[in-house]
Amino acid sequence: MMPRKPLLCIAGGGTGGHVMPAISLADAARKSWPDLRVRFIGARRGLEAQLLPKRQESVLLLNMHAVQGFGIWQRLRVLCWELPRSVMQIRRDWRDEKPDVLVGVGGYASVSGVIAAIICRVPVVLYEQNAVPGMVNRKLVRFCRRIMLGFAEAAPALPASKRVVTGNIIRHDIHQLRYKSHQPPCLLVLGGSQGARFLNETVPGACALLAGKGLEFTVAHICGDDAVRISEVGMRYQQAAIEHEIIGFCHDMPAFYARGDFLIARAGAMSVGEAGVAAIPTLFVPLPHAADQHQWFNARAAADQQGALLWKQAELTAEKLAEAIESILFDPEKKQAMSRNMQSWAATSCLLDAEQRQMQVLAEFLEVAV
Repeated sequence: MMPRKPLLCIAGGGTGGHVMPAISLADAARKSWPDLRVRFIGARRGLEAQLLPKRQESVLLLNMHAVQGFGIWQRLRVLCWELPRSVMQIRRDWRDEKPDVLVGVGGYASVSGVIAAIICRVPVVLYEQNAVPGMVNRKLVRFCRRIMLGFAEAAPALPASKRVVTGNIIRHDIHQLRYKSHQPPCLLVLGGSQGARFLNETVPGACALLAGKGLEFTVAHICGDDAVRISEVGMRYQQAAIEHEIIGFCHDMPAFYARGDFLIARAGAMSVGEAGVAAIPTLFVPLPHAADQHQWFNARAAADQQGALLWKQAELTAEKLAEAIESILFDPEKKQAMSRNMQSWAATSCLLDAEQRQMQVLAEFLEVAV
């Protein structure tokens, strides 16, 4: 009789901040257990509905809406109708075989997966990518066996008996990057997987001020995958006669980071981690309405080590941004110092061995199943 192959289920998604860590976790687990089977649970409206089928992943897509930031009627619809239906859908999907462990990576589809796992007595591991634990993970932690933390700063809010600081897995090709200056220098702009309206509107204006002073530089700007948005942002740089490349959604982040001298970015967990591993000097502008201000605390971890600048969006004008860019982008010594500090911060934040740490957590459940 052939031995049974272990089955890992990963639930959650919505944005790149949840989907990309889920994919990295799955890829690392497959390397550690070549016979491992992986299934995903996500939402039809999430980024996972686009990315996972392209990777030919096995994914169960649920018809769910977000709750946080929406009114009472949507909350009632989700809690009283969509959530129970989704849990039933997952249980039906598991009728023939339950997973050996379910990892909840965050996002609203994660809740359905965790509840179904609890009902079906499937071990639950939570994965909190940010420096501040989200509301869902704070509520669900009592039902899980372990919770993996991308930032040590999240630990005080969670039970010591369950938390494990693992860091966030950063893909290997980003680990291979070595920071270097370019001539002319290149400014990178990263608004996250969905772009950032504030950066799309403010950074081109700041760059126009610098170009007006006769400073020579180039720009690579990820603005969000929308044709109108791409056209509008590109037009702003074109009007200022700045050499630029506008990217909707970047499928080659290592190449993106490799071309840059200085990065302006939101502060999602993966953006902060990748900037740290790539050792690229960064100005973080956290999303002001992010839940629990988690982007601010993500960025502060790197800024406290002098590897990054940290600005509140409400305090940042095009003029102030132009001053900040000029003070770093055209100063080779300052860029190198910030790069060394980012590299040092990454080394002390579990980012360099996060894969090994996360696999040690999963081994408790998957190696028993082999």
